[in-house]
Amino acid sequence: MARVEYRLAFASPIDVDTANNLRSRIAEVLERPDLGALTILFSSEGGSCDQSLALYNYISALPVRVRMHAMGHVGSASVPIFLASRQRSCARHARFFFHEYDWTFEGSQTLRRITEAVERLTNDIEIARDIIKANTTAGADVLNALDGTGAPQVLGPEEAKALGFVTEICDLSDVNSDGMACVVWTA
Repeated sequence: MARVEYRLAFASPIDVDTANNLRSRIAEVLERPDLGALTILFSSEGGSCDQSLALYNYISALPVRVRMHAMGHVGSASVPIFLASRQRSCARHARFFFHEYDWTFEGSQTLRRITEAVERLTNDIEIARDIIKANTTAGADVLNALDGTGAPQVLGPEEAKALGFVTEICDLSDVNSDGMACVVWTA
C-alpha cells in the first residue's frame, strides 16, 4: 500500500469545539492504514489558553511525526500549539503575533473569582513563556509581550526562522519531498 501524507487544514480560533474537532480529525488520520506523514496547516488568532495547553500536550504526545506549517496568522494562545511539533515551517506570507494575554468575564464576579482568574491568567502566561523558551530562542521582547510589560510583537517568516519558531519557509507542493501522495482534509 502506498503511503500518503495527510494535511489537516485548521484555521479557527481556539475554543473547546474547535480543539475537540482538531483532536478528532487527527485521531481519524492516525487510524488510516496508508498514513505516511501528518502535516497540520495551521492558522489561528488564538483563544482559550486551557485548550491551547491541552492541544500542545496532545500533539506533543502523538505517536507519529507531525509537521506544523503556519499558513497564515499564528497569534496569542495558538503559538504554543504551533510549537508542539519539532518539525515546523511557514508560508512566505505567514506571521506570528504576541500580545498581552487577557481574560473574559461573564456575569457578576466575586473577589474570589477575580483572584482565581488572576492566578490562572498568570499561570497561563508562565506556561506559554516556558513553551516558547523551550522551543525557540525568543528574547525578552517576545516573552514580555505576553504579560504586557513589553509591546506587542509581530514576527515575519525570516524573524521566526532566526528565532527558531520555524526551520523552513516554504510553499508546500502537492507532493512532499518523500514522494508520497498528498491528501488534504479540513479540521
